[in-house]
Amino acid sequence: MMNKKTGFRKWLPLGLAAGIAWTGLSLPGGAAANANEVSNTTVTTNAASYATPAGVEAHYQAVADRFAPVIYQNVRKKGVFRAGYLDNYNYKIYADYLTKVNYDGDWNGSNNWQNLDANKDQLGAYVYYDVKETETHYYIGYYTYYPMDDAGADGDRHENDMEGVLVVVRKGAENDGMGVPMLVVLEGHGKLYQYRVDGAGSAVQNSGDDIDGTIRMRGSHPEVFATSNGGTPDIGSFGHNIKKWDAPFNSDFTNAQNFGGIEYIVGTDAQIHNNDTIYNAYNNGGLPVGNYSKVTYKAIPISELWDKRLEIGTDKLFGVFGRINGDDGAGEHAANAPWNWGYRPEAGLATGLIFYDPARLIQYMLTNLGNYSLRYVKRDGSGNNLPGVYLYEHPNGEGRMQHIVSNVGDLRQGLVGDDSITSVKVIGANYQTVLCADLLFQGAFSSNIMTEGLTNLSYGPMDNKATSVMVNVLP
Repeated sequence: MMNKKTGFRKWLPLGLAAGIAWTGLSLPGGAAANANEVSNTTVTTNAASYATPAGVEAHYQAVADRFAPVIYQNVRKKGVFRAGYLDNYNYKIYADYLTKVNYDGDWNGSNNWQNLDANKDQLGAYVYYDVKETETHYYIGYYTYYPMDDAGADGDRHENDMEGVLVVVRKGAENDGMGVPMLVVLEGHGKLYQYRVDGAGSAVQNSGDDIDGTIRMRGSHPEVFATSNGGTPDIGSFGHNIKKWDAPFNSDFTNAQNFGGIEYIVGTDAQIHNNDTIYNAYNNGGLPVGNYSKVTYKAIPISELWDKRLEIGTDKLFGVFGRINGDDGAGEHAANAPWNWGYRPEAGLATGLIFYDPARLIQYMLTNLGNYSLRYVKRDGSGNNLPGVYLYEHPNGEGRMQHIVSNVGDLRQGLVGDDSITSVKVIGANYQTVLCADLLFQGAFSSNIMTEGLTNLSYGPMDNKATSVMVNVLP
């Protein structure tokens, strides 16, 4: 292993070993570096007990599938009577289908409204997910996407829509060693509602926010309700807001949860919605209450959207950072990705906390959480750590975290952000790293090479100063 006081002159950037031509800026000591992050790089480690990227991804997919919500989705179509609904606008039943942002075969967010009619018979059912893991819990975000949030009133409609569910799972032996759900947070149009799960969450108490009740579970899956398209002229809650499912008696024709639509259940494949089957269940022979037609959705990583977060502009996925490109309806770019969701800014909580640092969000909202860690990790199903360099927002490996295995020339708009790193953890004896104060490995840099273990930068010269990071991998 290289001594910490040894310079960088003998370093080979990771890309050279991968056969990439590294040109451009000079590393301290004269080696060359590329400003772009290298992804999906295979690195041989010296410990058989380390996790692999594929192993972590497979485990997180299994975790997401195990705790994915059952979603009762209201639908709406002109000509079907429901109490409180106005019937003076041409609602389309397929505008309430869960699908993915590129359902139309492209990554242009601003044509999703226009392309929906042409794709109505081939819409696959998808829900995005994201897993953040700490030493004690999993935080699984599930994000529902619709090409439009339609309404009879001009001010209530907009292109693209995204809502969400956060399931907090306490690690343990339950559910094949994945643990047991204890809390569920529901999001709809900027508001968050917190629910206990009986058993694991029974002891949780109010703190910065209030508990809104107890959520129903179907095994390990919370049951939630998603409202249909609609707006303020109607009675009730619309616009795809997510609420807890109350399993009402269908004789109550004033309760929107009895109006019918789709019962989404997670599976391995994305089922294509059948318009006739869904309509027949919803219409229910013309009765004022409807049934729910079962559809299987596939949970897919939201990383495919996150990886495109900087694709901003006309004909791109995003109109501005964190807001999906859209030009139909009440306003431009009205649908927010979860990293742009706000919550309690007056309390000093950062935008996107539910995505970047859900452990801190829950700690703010609630108390009496039991054994509770704020240290994020990446592990496979056997508990093995993924090797590499972990960048943390707070001391002692806490707060927002970004895992890297190669040079990153720009930390802005990353998982931790610019000028935000306060501790660094290196896992794997062959990894080494140095922080740089400016873009593209320029400016001041950390005087010591950080090797395996945790390094706290608190009050040091590089505390909250890094804008780029160099990583070296020894053979």
